[in-house]
Amino acid sequence: MEEQLVKYFSGNLSRDEARKIEEWRSESDKNASEFLEYHLAWKFSNEQEVNKSAALNAVMNRIEAIEGANEELQGHGFKTYLKYAAIAVLGIGLIFFGKDKILDSENQIAIEASENLEIITLPDGSVVTLSQNSILTYSEKFDGETRNVDLQGKAFFDIRRDETKPFIVNTDKSKIEVLGTSFLVNTLAMNSSTEVIVKTGKVAVSKKKSKVENTVQLVAGEVGRLVEDAVGFEKSTIEDYNYLAWKTKLVEFEDQDLQSVLGTLEEVYGVKISVSNEKIHNCKVSAKFDNQPVESVLEILSRTFNLELTKSGTNQFSLSGEGCIVVQ
Repeated sequence: MEEQLVKYFSGNLSRDEARKIEEWRSESDKNASEFLEYHLAWKFSNEQEVNKSAALNAVMNRIEAIEGANEELQGHGFKTYLKYAAIAVLGIGLIFFGKDKILDSENQIAIEASENLEIITLPDGSVVTLSQNSILTYSEKFDGETRNVDLQGKAFFDIRRDETKPFIVNTDKSKIEVLGTSFLVNTLAMNSSTEVIVKTGKVAVSKKKSKVENTVQLVAGEVGRLVEDAVGFEKSTIEDYNYLAWKTKLVEFEDQDLQSVLGTLEEVYGVKISVSNEKIHNCKVSAKFDNQPVESVLEILSRTFNLELTKSGTNQFSLSGEGCIVVQ
């Protein structure tokens, strides 16, 4: 699990693999606590640029030298013991290095939203709505020249304007800087490592660790997406105005296919919806749902298209039926 968590934090998992990590995290408070502990340890060790691979190689080289001197006396069993002991000591050292950093940083606050949204008022009066399975880390006081926060997951920011102190959102791969505005940041967006959608004001977004200047300015009504291996953010206009539905529970569809609608509902309500027949995805939906339970929304859709709705578990739904024929 530790290896998978490291890949998750560094953005090196597929969407399905990342979803499995998030499901594991939400299974229990123990898992959520372990996830947060590893995330903070990983974050702070990264800030100190600890080169785990180089450190491990150095330790292993030293062990090989010791083995050479002791091979005849100790035998293969002792060699194996030394290797695993070295790896264990290195791993524990790196983890606890991160923990010590956390303990020394008493002014750091980490908030995790597990099953419900978290509404957070920051020291400057700005308000952040944190989505499920997301983590926000910030200082107890914004004493420096900037107001810095770190985000893992998805959050909507309503930032109090302060021209003397820019507000900066750091993700694993990007940096978002504003003076005062409202915008969405999503590090779990499909087909991108970071997605920024601006509701009001202006936002500057850039890719971290880039060798070229890559800052892109976004204004209200625009979205920036950072895709894998790209130099910087790609800018376009907002196409999906349900981007805040996870926060408001207000969803509206205009002649959209049911496949797209079900995808939106899965994201908004944190559920899984399957279909027994791919033709069900062809059905077109024009409807508006305002703060209605997901069961009610799916019941309306099933009746509209003569489908059968089945619920299994707390967040698993399936639709079965003949579906709709695409008219060319």
